Amino acid sequence: MRVRLFYLLLISLVLMLSVIACGAEETAIPESTATPIPPTINPTPTIDWFPRTPTPTPQIPTSPQQLPPTPSTPISSDLITSDDFSDPEIWQTSSGTPGTVAYEPDALSLAVAGGKNSLVSLSTHELPSEFYLEINLDAQMCSPEDQFGLILWNNSSSGTFRVWFSCSGQVMMDRVLPSGTTVLQKWQIARKFQVGSPAFNRIGVRSVNNSLEVYVNETHQFTYTPLNKLSGALGVIAQSGGDHAMTIRVSDLQILNP
Repeated sequence: MRVRLFYLLLISLVLMLSVIACGAEETAIPESTATPIPPTINPTPTIDWFPRTPTPTPQIPTSPQQLPPTPSTPISSDLITSDDFSDPEIWQTSSGTPGTVAYEPDALSLAVAGGKNSLVSLSTHELPSEFYLEINLDAQMCSPEDQFGLILWNNSSSGTFRVWFSCSGQVMMDRVLPSGTTVLQKWQIARKFQVGSPAFNRIGVRSVNNSLEVYVNETHQFTYTPLNKLSGALGVIAQSGGDHAMTIRVSDLQILNP
């Protein structure tokens, strides 16, 4: 009887130890192995072997340009005559196949028919040997090949002088004699000249000391010398260079002492 009880106690003890061992295995949490964090590596700065430096702006020595004097604003004592184009007796008018020269409010209009026609209008204004004049020559309708300008000292002792402008923006001067026409100043670019149409240009001409100076919008274009003491009528001219018609508007004339 005691032997049997001993065996039962031994079996119970073994069973209890087995249960305790299984519980210990279930509750045990395996230790996790820590993942090593790599050290932060600062990037090595790139060496700029050829550093960029500001490019110096070359200082070019400047010298004052020798330009012809700009015409000063006229004062009343300088004025020889002015024309607001309100008197229809001063400028010639015409109408025919080449076109029409007619007065309009405060202006004279030269409407030239296409086909290389030309129109001229002479005034009763007599230009002395020395003067300074300003006048508006505005292109209302104009093609690049068309031309217009001023007639100076018409039929003087040295001929008729003409200052031409092209609608493409050039200027020249010639002289008409009974023997023919002579170019005095070849075509050149007219600075500050407003090209095309409509375009508005203030023309200036100064005759002084036997020299003729031409201005456009207060900008000197050229000087022609020598000139003799001249006198003659002032006029305007327009000439179409192609098949298209052209119209030039003339206004606000002032003639002053130079």
